[in-house]
Amino acid sequence: MSRTYKVTKVEAQKRPGRYNVYLNEKYAFPISEEVLIKFSIFKGTELTHEEIEQIKVADSISKLYGKAVDFISYRQRTEKEVRDKLKTLSEDEFAIDSTIKKLIEIRLIDDENYANSYVRQTADGQAKGPIEAKRYLMQKGVSETLILNALDEFYPASKVQENADRLAQKLFDHNNRYPYNKRIEKAKLSMVRKGFSFDVIDQAISQIDDVVDMDEQEIMLKKAGLKLWKKYRTEEPYKRKQKVKQALFRKGFDFDAIDEFVDEVEGV
Repeated sequence: MSRTYKVTKVEAQKRPGRYNVYLNEKYAFPISEEVLIKFSIFKGTELTHEEIEQIKVADSISKLYGKAVDFISYRQRTEKEVRDKLKTLSEDEFAIDSTIKKLIEIRLIDDENYANSYVRQTADGQAKGPIEAKRYLMQKGVSETLILNALDEFYPASKVQENADRLAQKLFDHNNRYPYNKRIEKAKLSMVRKGFSFDVIDQAISQIDDVVDMDEQEIMLKKAGLKLWKKYRTEEPYKRKQKVKQALFRKGFDFDAIDEFVDEVEGV
């Protein structure tokens, strides 16, 4: 017959919702109010060794659950985020699994809702494409199926193109201190980083209002060209021209305009 231990005292801690349990007049273990009620622990209750161990496990889960709720309270979290956090707090895999299961059951963890919310936010924000949304959610541990479902429902192709068109124009206008070709290049690179596909980017670029001030472009070319012409003044004539042309082309100036400038400056 298993030995039993009598609860001789249940004492409230200073921390709300926590109690100290005494068995046979000696302090035995702390316990949460939730577990206290669940196991009906009060003065006079008799417990076996096996029951005491069950209570301790339940309390471990209860404490971990409380920390998980605190972690989630700041903002919505995925299952992976919560699991990773709990692993820093406990090595008890059973307690972690039990906590995660409970949080999923009451929908404090809901990866589907997380994916839907993030994709909606991304689509409404207009600054990121679906590739970036997928990358972010994959890092958060959301399954690919949930991600693709969210993208299909909340970030359709029409919305992707609409956002891309708007962003392409914004980026092109923002980079107006650069030559035309460089403005296009910078817009494309930025859009790739923001998660838009090449097909969508090409379509967006083709739609931008790309009217530029040709006089301003000429001034920019001459300013950059004269600086380079001076920089390579010690080079042989042919090499000097080639280096200036290559440098100006990398800066985004039109090749015909570059040839015209070099012919002009060479004749001075």
